[in-house]
Amino acid sequence: MRAEHFYPVLKAALIAGLAAGLVLGLFHFLLTEPVLGRAIALEAQTAPSQTVPLVSRSLQKGMLIVGSALYGLLVGVIFALVFAVSERHLPGRWPDIKAVVLAGLLWWSVAFLPFLKYPANPPGVGDPDTAYFRQGIQLGFIVLSALAVAAAGAAYRLSGRRWRNLALQRLGLAVGLYGILVILLFVLMPANPDPITVPADLVWDFRILSLSGQTFFWAILGGSSALLLKHFARQGALGKTG
Repeated sequence: MRAEHFYPVLKAALIAGLAAGLVLGLFHFLLTEPVLGRAIALEAQTAPSQTVPLVSRSLQKGMLIVGSALYGLLVGVIFALVFAVSERHLPGRWPDIKAVVLAGLLWWSVAFLPFLKYPANPPGVGDPDTAYFRQGIQLGFIVLSALAVAAAGAAYRLSGRRWRNLALQRLGLAVGLYGILVILLFVLMPANPDPITVPADLVWDFRILSLSGQTFFWAILGGSSALLLKHFARQGALGKTG
């Protein structure tokens, strides 16, 4: 991507990321916070603590939307950088279509697939002594999942040097490679070491809300980015790509 085209992409991604973050924060404030309250109350009953929390629940609730907005801005910057690097290789000829495709790929690789291996758990689930280990394997899975998508895309692109007119065969090669990498990822990455000791309905309420929030986030980020990039293209700041 040319340098003069990156600024409108960054601007679109920041605005879209902020909007997605605000919606995510509002979603969790209205729907997830009651579930969190239930989980924290249950934790206090089963394992009462004598320590005073550093941040009160009221402050946590108040900072939820602000924190989500900052998260959206950070993801917007990352989205813009990834878009700039991968734009030439994404399907479609217009930036708005490419933005939707990229958002879908990122949702799949960093939100949905990790959820299948390491679904989110509410407070009170897990041994505090294994917290860093659990965070590490989840982060590692997310990184490797994203790299698997990149590897499949690279296989499709590089195979074009030999099979330029065999698009279906190249697609089959890329999908097959991706499937193998995902299977290896699920088999080789360690499982969550801690047993689930809280009621199943509470756990699954939290998990469904967590995944739903991420789905809304990426849908809004991708859709808003596409609309803004289409607007910038009409103004002449962006053009056809591919």
